[in-house]
Amino acid sequence: MKTRFEIESLLTAVAIAVPLTANAEAVASLSPEQQEADYRVVAARCGTPAYEKAFFNQSKAAVAAGLVSKNRPPADVEKTITALRRSPFVLVAAPADCPAQIKQLDELRSSRSALLKSSRGAHKAAR
Repeated sequence: MKTRFEIESLLTAVAIAVPLTANAEAVASLSPEQQEADYRVVAARCGTPAYEKAFFNQSKAAVAAGLVSKNRPPADVEKTITALRRSPFVLVAAPADCPAQIKQLDELRSSRSALLKSSRGAHKAAR
């Protein structure tokens, strides 16, 4: 019985220690809603409160603009994202992983910023 517990503890520690982004196949197989939920959790775990708020607001704008899921109503996508939030310790095992995660989120924010600006411009031109 003790051996089983030790094996389970070891496997749990390994699963937590391996960051989610290390396995590209696992990231590619995630739904867009799950990825967005994970991004929000990482922003909350690694960023400052101001960073988390800015990321969350931009994330909600991306959902509303249809950048996360094009064929579903934004309210349904937001509910799904909220339901899919995972533990921050599963996504970011140690605080030492945060700089790499924040860098990835910053790249996502800058690309989204351009997409959101272009979608706003297209929306205004359609009026």
